[in-house]
Amino acid sequence: MSLRHCLGLALLASLGGCATTASQCNATDNSASLVSKLNCDYGGGYAEGVRNSEQQLVTAQEQNRQFNQVFSELSALQSSTRQDLAGQQRQQANLEKSLNGLLATLKSRHGNKQEVQQQIASLEQQLKNRQAAPMQNASSAQVEARKQELKALQQQVSRLQLSLGYE
Repeated sequence: MSLRHCLGLALLASLGGCATTASQCNATDNSASLVSKLNCDYGGGYAEGVRNSEQQLVTAQEQNRQFNQVFSELSALQSSTRQDLAGQQRQQANLEKSLNGLLATLKSRHGNKQEVQQQIASLEQQLKNRQAAPMQNASSAQVEARKQELKALQQQVSRLQLSLGYE
C-alpha cells in the first residue's frame, strides 16, 4: 500500500509542478503532451478559453446589432425625406443617438487601430456637420442634397463595418 501511495504522491507532485495558464491551453494543439492536456482540462484552461471566446462572440454580436440599428435608421430617414419636420427631427435624433452609441463602443474596443480611429473621426465630423445644418422649410434641391448626404453616411458606416471584419 505504501508503494501505491508513494506513486500517487509522485504523480500528483509532477502534475502540480506543471501548472498551465489558459493562454497556454489550445484544444486544437495536437503536439501537446498528455500531461499538458490533463493540466489544461483539470486546471480550467480549456474552460477559460471557451468563456473568453463566448465573451468575444457576445461583444461582436452587440456591435453587429448596433451597426444594423444605424443602417435601419439611415434607411428610414432616407425614405422619409418628405415627412413633416417633427418626424424628420425625431428620426434624426434616433440616428444620432444610435450612431453616437456605436462610435463610443468602437472607440473603446478598437482604440489602438489608427485606421479605425480615422474613420470614426470622419463619421463624427459628418455627424456634427449634419447637426449644424437643420432642415427647416427645405426646398426639393435641399431634400435631394440631404438624401445624398445620408447615402454617403451609410456608405461610410458600411466601410467601417467591413474594415472591422463584420459583414
